[in-house]
Amino acid sequence: MSGYDGDRLPALALPKAAIRPRRNSAPPLPERLPMATPASPVVVRVEDKHRYEILVDGVLAGFTEYLDRDEQRVFYHTEIGDDFAGQGLASRLVKEALTDVRAASRRVVPVCPYVAGFLERHDEFADIADPVTPDVRHWLREALR
Repeated sequence: MSGYDGDRLPALALPKAAIRPRRNSAPPLPERLPMATPASPVVVRVEDKHRYEILVDGVLAGFTEYLDRDEQRVFYHTEIGDDFAGQGLASRLVKEALTDVRAASRRVVPVCPYVAGFLERHDEFADIADPVTPDVRHWLREALR
């Protein structure tokens, strides 16, 4: 090949053409697409049902049930729906419930295994926790009949 020096390939001659946008083309996408944000869960105390509920987008995601015994709030059951599992909702629910108990100057008795485990992992509520005694268990059985 004449004119080839071995280091570079010869440039190809391309016809000149104007680049024009197509008609009815979609507008360009924004540089960054907005991220979808999950709804913020809301915890409410439902006094007539003796429980705290956690709602996501207005849908009941779970609850923790209690009965009051003098100055104690005895938590005996916590449940999160399967569709909401693994999102940390039980922890948030119990934390806000215990915060409410503290604000009401009450004490917590964790008969519910989840609430008991939460209290073991969160020392900030140790000052309002009472032990689960046989007397409390007997009282709870009778109260739930």
